Amino acid sequence: MKRFIAGVLVSMTIFSASISIAEEKVVDGIVAVVNGEIVTMYELDYKMTPIMKQFSGGDLSAVEIERLKKIRKQLLDRMITEIIIDQESKRMKVDVTDQEVDGEINAIKEKSNLNDVEFERQLELQKTTLDAFKDKIRKDIRKHRLLSYKVKNKVVVTDEEIKAAWNSTKTEQGEITKSVHLKLILFPATTSAEDVRKEILAGDITFEDAADKYTTGPGMGNGGDLGVLNWDDLAQTWHDALDGLKPGGISEPFDVQESKALLKLDSYEKTEEASFEESKQELYDKLYQKKQDKLFADFIKKLREKAVIEYK
Repeated sequence: MKRFIAGVLVSMTIFSASISIAEEKVVDGIVAVVNGEIVTMYELDYKMTPIMKQFSGGDLSAVEIERLKKIRKQLLDRMITEIIIDQESKRMKVDVTDQEVDGEINAIKEKSNLNDVEFERQLELQKTTLDAFKDKIRKDIRKHRLLSYKVKNKVVVTDEEIKAAWNSTKTEQGEITKSVHLKLILFPATTSAEDVRKEILAGDITFEDAADKYTTGPGMGNGGDLGVLNWDDLAQTWHDALDGLKPGGISEPFDVQESKALLKLDSYEKTEEASFEESKQELYDKLYQKKQDKLFADFIKKLREKAVIEYK
């Protein structure tokens, strides 16, 4: 549930940073119908607002226009998936009480250090109402309960799998990596992470020069250098991106919030002896997450295959 609260807080931050929808020309209409439930152009345009802000201030090139079309399609598909999940949770009669919704909102206020007046102000900045926000919270709780029932309870990780994973993380000296020196490129929506990765691998540009040219995240102006980081402090998506890389290696593009990113594993900075028992829980968590992600993707694929989706 802590991740759920954190996710809502991130959403609040993103929305409050968005430019006002009232300042944009909104042409309403239907862009998709999902099992009879419509997705309006207004809703899609609202979700696109933070991205469109990056493209303001000049004429768009043909490449930028195609990039925007791709982002818009991805965002619409994400909205459709959310609708399908919510429809399935209702079909499965996943109930959420008003008290549970109010409890989550109170937790959000506490985490954000907001009183009632400040919270209402945040809602105004997001161009939403308390009832609409409650509806979003209710849908999020239903979604997490549905996925817990349909996905999490089916994940099984065996001791043999954990042992194999432990062996694969050991260095030639029989040590376990605890710290890594990383460099990061966090790409703007206008730039293809895959294309830049190909340029780096071809030797047309160094990772560090590409970071100075493109990155919108930490390490700007310093070759994307993040310094030495504790392995345990990295998110699971970063662990997955670094899986199998050797020093000097470049990861495949992966998602960091709404952006694409590349990592360079500069070096292993510190290693120490670690037993199987000491590493067992961490390895279990990693394997569990991978299996859960796979089951989740399969579950969503089946739901979408059964759904009647019409693009307008």
